[in-house]
Amino acid sequence: MGLALRSWLWMAFVTTPAATAVGAAWVAAAKQPADVGGALLTVLVVSVPTGIVSLGGAIAATPFTFALGQLLTRCRARRIVHVTAHALLAGVLAALGLQVVIALWAGSWPPTVSWALFLSVPAGLAAALGTVRHTAPEPATTEPALAADVPDARPASAEGSRARVASPPDA
Repeated sequence: MGLALRSWLWMAFVTTPAATAVGAAWVAAAKQPADVGGALLTVLVVSVPTGIVSLGGAIAATPFTFALGQLLTRCRARRIVHVTAHALLAGVLAALGLQVVIALWAGSWPPTVSWALFLSVPAGLAAALGTVRHTAPEPATTEPALAADVPDARPASAEGSRARVASPPDA
């Protein structure tokens, strides 16, 4: 699974709903009495369209993600650099994309920055999680070795034993 798709899945199903739930809970708790139903409705109304729209963002971000990955691979950057760079790229692209959408919707430039920053945090976190999962080392397989693959531990003769001890190991 590609990095952009993995990051989108994290954003659509984990980070955006979680960030929206935190924001909605904060607003609901500020009201007297607390508006739990309104908070749940806000999570649904914001998370579902954001998940759908962010799919377009993932598609638009694919060339940038590919270019960044190629650059980081050429300079043999460490894994933490990959994670941080992809998180920053996703956050910036999400903030810029939302700025453009808000400007087109409002018909004026520059729009307020608060919503763009609100979206850039879950986008960056989703990219970081996706990159961590994408660049994770492959788990070692623990398949039992077949008897035919394992050389016999007993030497056939004394000469064979001396030859193995005297010869350098294969590299």
